[in-house]
Amino acid sequence: MPASVVRAKILDAGMLLGCAIFLGSGLTGFSQTTNSFFQFVQSQGERHYTRVPHEVLAFYYGWYGKPEYHSWGDVDTNKPATSKTARYPFKGAYSSHDPEVLDWQIDQAKAHGVTGFIVSWWGQADWESWHDQSLALLLEHAERKNFKVSIYWEQAPGDGYRQIERAINELSYVLKKYGRSNSFLKVAGRPVIFAYGRVMAQIPASAWPEIIQQTRANAGDFALNVDSYQGSYSYLFDGMHSYALDGFPFEFEKNLADKFGDFRAWVAAYFNKGMKLARQRNRVFCAMVGPGYDARKAYKIDYQTDRLDGRTYRAMWEEAIKANPDWVLITSWNEWPEGTEIEPSLELGDKYLQITAEYSKRFLDRAPVDVPPAAPLPRFVPGTTRELDQVLSGRKIGVLMQDRMSDAEFWAAYCGATLQRLNWPDLIDPKVFNASNYPVLIHIGGEHYLSSVKVTDDVTLSLARYLSEGGFLVSLPTGTWPLLYDDSRKGVPHGITDALALGIDNGFEQPTNGIELTFYAKTNVLFGLPATAPFPGTGDLRWRPANRSRVPVSEIYVPLVQLKDGTGRPQGDAVCYIEHRTPSLAGGKSVYVWMRTAEAFGPDVFLPSLYQFISTRLKPIPADN
Repeated sequence: MPASVVRAKILDAGMLLGCAIFLGSGLTGFSQTTNSFFQFVQSQGERHYTRVPHEVLAFYYGWYGKPEYHSWGDVDTNKPATSKTARYPFKGAYSSHDPEVLDWQIDQAKAHGVTGFIVSWWGQADWESWHDQSLALLLEHAERKNFKVSIYWEQAPGDGYRQIERAINELSYVLKKYGRSNSFLKVAGRPVIFAYGRVMAQIPASAWPEIIQQTRANAGDFALNVDSYQGSYSYLFDGMHSYALDGFPFEFEKNLADKFGDFRAWVAAYFNKGMKLARQRNRVFCAMVGPGYDARKAYKIDYQTDRLDGRTYRAMWEEAIKANPDWVLITSWNEWPEGTEIEPSLELGDKYLQITAEYSKRFLDRAPVDVPPAAPLPRFVPGTTRELDQVLSGRKIGVLMQDRMSDAEFWAAYCGATLQRLNWPDLIDPKVFNASNYPVLIHIGGEHYLSSVKVTDDVTLSLARYLSEGGFLVSLPTGTWPLLYDDSRKGVPHGITDALALGIDNGFEQPTNGIELTFYAKTNVLFGLPATAPFPGTGDLRWRPANRSRVPVSEIYVPLVQLKDGTGRPQGDAVCYIEHRTPSLAGGKSVYVWMRTAEAFGPDVFLPSLYQFISTRLKPIPADN
């Protein structure tokens, strides 16, 4: 599935900005000491995975046959065709509860090198019970055929402690009911559960210690393998995978045949990124392969990832094998509405099973990867003797974000902060959002935002009010220009960074060919950073620096990281610190960080160093706290 569609599906669930987050007072059954997150991550760092036996696992969907799901849509057996799928299944529009179909699917998978299924699982309650029954039936048949099964944990709805409690109960249920089966997938003796990106969007970083530790207490140890290659995930979880190619360029979706070489190079780089992150922390590394994508009938969208008569699938397999993963995951066995299936169809026969058999044998015949021990996790601010978990200890920090957990959120929690995710409507309520409740607000969003919730520009005015109360706005954007495209104005450009005196400049779209660009850090205030770091050479290179000339002269402006060319000429500031003196903002403070600065220096060094600097600019915590 293209990453753009994955993101759209998460947004459609209404869970990204709307998820209310729990870390605060009055939450029965949950307690967080100032260093509990830190201690949990340290203990997770002691879990090492090396020489993991290879597996080839396919994402599997057991939702077919329940009429209200409309998985097949309207079925015309005369053509034959369905209204929701690009192709027609070889077994017809089957039910996922048909024993004969289950046996046939497992036999076909095993005969072509697939060692197990990862079953889409939505929970055990009421409407979700069809999925749970599908899982139980499939596992029953798998046990008789020496075939492996795991689950794909699809959702973690709710808010506050209700969300945590549901997550704990459902994980415990799966592990108790299914995890002890000989056919349930295990690594190092631990049952494996995979978590989809929707779950990672819904659950905040600081909730994971409670969820994982309580589930272990209830149902025994287990391994959690999560969707997306992110540095922070390698610290918290047992493994990483991707359901789709996250960040997959749109031009590949539209013109894959013409850009096939670029597509292949991009896939290789993507797998290499995941491999490095996983191996650095001894995590289980999974590489995803898929034949293509075509949901034009199901979702009425106007693009696809062309199968190119098998070339797409072969290229992904070849690049996956080069990356030397522990497991290869196939998207998918039978996600027919999205057109990612390798299950036989009337139109294509078993072509994609034959390709799977060819490459799975090549992969499964390779020796498992021997991974050297991971480096110890950092305990101190780089370059100092200050304990990291004390940097933001006692600070309640708001996190305004639009996507799943980021490295910035993770490291704030690791540094001892009590975090609470906020959404745009929260900002316009002064009883909720004010400098007393949240002395620091970290914005981790992209370019899109809401300037208005109830009345025009009420969010903008609330952010200005927050600064005037002495608030500290930390802008750590994931896109090129934060607070630019206003979704309350139908996504038109309406940047408010000038109104907040952040002073962002246009910079450039691409560096001039041959020019040498280097970041220079003020290491006397950003402790532990290397003095220099190279400007990125690949990926999104749009440079949007801070610039003193764009900030009102009354503001105190301090560049913390500058970009310079090979002659030493400044190209703008990657990181700046501002103390506001403009009347409407007076008393507030801001930090702006260009979107790839942490990557350039290494997030495990840069973010703790940045938070250490921020902590020195905050008012002391009152003694009675």
